[in-house]
Amino acid sequence: MSKRIISIENAFFKKALGIHSQRNLLKSGELVYKNPVTFHVNKGENYAIIGSSKSIFLKILAGHFIPHPLKARAYPFLEHNTWPNSVIELLQFTNNNYGKAADGSGNGGFTHLGARYETFKDLEIDEKMTDFVCNLSYNSSHKIDKNKFNKLVTDLNLKGLEDKFINGLSNGQFRRARIAKALYKDTKILIIDDPFLGLDPTATKTVSDVLANASKTRSIIIGLRIHDKVPEWIDHVAIVNENGLDVYGLRENLENKLGRLLEQHFNEQNEKKQVLELKKLTKLNKKTNNSRNFNPTNGGEIIEIDGIDVVYGGKPILKNLTWKVHDGEKWHIRGNNGSGKTTLLSLLTLDHPQSWNNKISIFGEPRKTGKTNYFDTNNDIGFTSPELHAIFPRNRTVFETIGNGFTVGNYLPPTNLKKDEIDKINQMINFFKLDPTKKFGELQVSDQKLVLFLRAIVKDPKILILDEAFSAMNEETIEKCKAIMEDWNKGCVLIIGHVEDEVPDCNKYLKLIDAPNGKYEVGNCN
Repeated sequence: MSKRIISIENAFFKKALGIHSQRNLLKSGELVYKNPVTFHVNKGENYAIIGSSKSIFLKILAGHFIPHPLKARAYPFLEHNTWPNSVIELLQFTNNNYGKAADGSGNGGFTHLGARYETFKDLEIDEKMTDFVCNLSYNSSHKIDKNKFNKLVTDLNLKGLEDKFINGLSNGQFRRARIAKALYKDTKILIIDDPFLGLDPTATKTVSDVLANASKTRSIIIGLRIHDKVPEWIDHVAIVNENGLDVYGLRENLENKLGRLLEQHFNEQNEKKQVLELKKLTKLNKKTNNSRNFNPTNGGEIIEIDGIDVVYGGKPILKNLTWKVHDGEKWHIRGNNGSGKTTLLSLLTLDHPQSWNNKISIFGEPRKTGKTNYFDTNNDIGFTSPELHAIFPRNRTVFETIGNGFTVGNYLPPTNLKKDEIDKINQMINFFKLDPTKKFGELQVSDQKLVLFLRAIVKDPKILILDEAFSAMNEETIEKCKAIMEDWNKGCVLIIGHVEDEVPDCNKYLKLIDAPNGKYEVGNCN
């Protein structure tokens, strides 16, 4: 019989809210799951945790939450006096912080969105990828295992980025760097939630192949959504829902169960699409009474980029890019991770130091230093992105988060909101059945992404930027947000997304094929 590495026997779990006696533990707060959990993992088994509450279940496996009874969760493989978190790594890509921990803990590293393109003499921001992966500090004395490091950066397609600051990596590159960091540590159990989130197809295969190889020397547990493809190297599956663990075991024994679950999932989604309250959605698309009149000049032209070049650290990022965006257009910005998509959008929001360039015109006005104002420009822009998700204050309420969309340049709670602005925020909250008083950090990731999307659209921006806006959302929420975007007619929409189901319908696309060498493709979407 294989050696057991995780053992959970008939256990309830709850968040730690303070010191409690064992007798009062269950009375001291809300249970994580309604039902008790019994679950075992043996050495050499690789699990996919699938379902609506996968993120919670992965945290339980990683040692989070308090079990009742206290000894109901154990890690039998651990040596005496060894803490679980020293050999178990939980990696969550929905918390894409740039701090020192591979799991995304810490304060992040971004002081603002433009930090990605600037140089800071600060440990967490000015940290090179090599130091990040190998967990080195400036005064560190231990040496790098060059063979291990070189293999990881080669296998994860990070070669050539060793000396690049981590805040300069693209979202996909940084996610792969976090996987490299976790694997470099030689953890015994690696737990990854949504390992392929935000990755293009090539990077998805790269990461899957690396994890498959790593699974030969440690157990790997991944969290997947119901409709995600389960990698071939996964041999065990557990299905979870809002009440707890439904069933677990060998993948081959649960193939029929998974098939039925997937069919049921798609049937439910189709039914929900048909019964969406479109009248309410239409109301969300109506402009508030204080909306600014939109009269774009130049025949409806909103954005014009005329042969711009962007160079960062002596290396070309964009070369000779020419692009025009008109009123009513919805653009899908395509390209592999690291191709320059987010850099392009940061030029529009003035979060890139090379944004002040007269080759960029907004509403017919060329950008000029001293004439273009950050606050005035962003007053016409709404956006959401992985960077924003990483740095947004966790202590803001849902109401404050959405209402912050009416402000520019800070994440403070909104003040002096007009009645129609308050009404619109409440209308959004009521439609999506959100708790206005709940803190951003207490929300499930799907709802965090949702309120940031609502923050982006609440002021009816003339330029709406959605950078991976729907990734990590549940399917029902995605469909509702797509329905809002289908009737969106406030200006133009610019969208980044690698998963087709997470991209609203677009009528135009710009593909960055080889942006440093000036290779692009523009066309109409089918």
